Amino acid sequence: MIPYQGVPYEPDAFLRSTSRLKIAKKYLHKQFLLRAHGQTRLEQTHLDASQRILWVYAKRNFGDATMDMAGRALLKGLGVRIDLLALPSLAPLFSEDDVFGKVYGDPSEVDASRYDAILLSEYNLPSIRIKTQHFAKLPYAGLFRYFNGPDRNQTCFSFASVNDVFSLGHDAGTLAALSKPYLASKPATRESVRALLPARPFIALAAGGVDPDRTYNRWSEVIELLSKYDSASAAKEIVVLGSDNGTEIAQQLCASAPADVRVRSLTGKLAFLQAREIVAHAELFVGADGGLMHVAHTTQTPSVSLFRHQEPPYLRLTEACRSIGLQGSGNVDTIPPAQVVGAVLRQLAAQVPATASAAA
Repeated sequence: MIPYQGVPYEPDAFLRSTSRLKIAKKYLHKQFLLRAHGQTRLEQTHLDASQRILWVYAKRNFGDATMDMAGRALLKGLGVRIDLLALPSLAPLFSEDDVFGKVYGDPSEVDASRYDAILLSEYNLPSIRIKTQHFAKLPYAGLFRYFNGPDRNQTCFSFASVNDVFSLGHDAGTLAALSKPYLASKPATRESVRALLPARPFIALAAGGVDPDRTYNRWSEVIELLSKYDSASAAKEIVVLGSDNGTEIAQQLCASAPADVRVRSLTGKLAFLQAREIVAHAELFVGADGGLMHVAHTTQTPSVSLFRHQEPPYLRLTEACRSIGLQGSGNVDTIPPAQVVGAVLRQLAAQVPATASAAA
């Protein structure tokens, strides 16, 4: 069970599909490993802001990392000296962070004597291995500790657990208002994409994906429908983002674009933080569940987010994400293009009063 108020999760669905024996075995295995290596006596419930802390994160997924470490935003400006040790593939995502001081991609790069304590995101086996092999003598605390299984809103969980471990004192209502994925970039990265930005309002669209069930293949239908709405001027300029796996889809969108719509592809050409800066200048981000969607939610740009039936939007989004979540009856392709267009138009229309007010 999650010990924090206001963190959405689905324990009943998990317990229906997973035996309690399996849950107990996993818990006992992790506890045994920590105990066998003399770690349990070093565990702390809370960390002090005056300590020099190394946050260890040992998962691979970009989206998970963006959500699981979102709570560090609460530490910004508090003078907490905290560095990050993540997998090499994740290190660039946090290399320009304004909360983490140093960002390491290899435990061998870290001098353990520089730190007073370790912060483990969770007690998974890779994290336990890193702790016992490289930082065996240092005290530690855990954010998600032994929590295992039930799908949960990782962003809300991160904010709640950071608030608890660092004794920050925020109430559930405050955390709910603040919770959203968090990333930062430096001026050089912001400047590097300036020449790529369209001169007129635009929509950023994420194409491709690693998981076929989370890869939307009906963007051409969405763009065709949007082109019929002259009032949605931002829909006439579309920038397609994504990694190399979205290049073919992006090329097809560029080739089949309606006459009055300009579609430009930047797929495979940008780092995550550069793509984030493109999204930050867009009127709207539209994309399916994946790493780029979570990165987009670290900006102030509103979004339309597409989910397959296994992922309820309330477990992936927060109020501060400013996103309309759409869920398919199967994979994301089961979301009708007309439904996507409806959400896009609602989001664009919602911005008009704010723009007019600002101009006045």
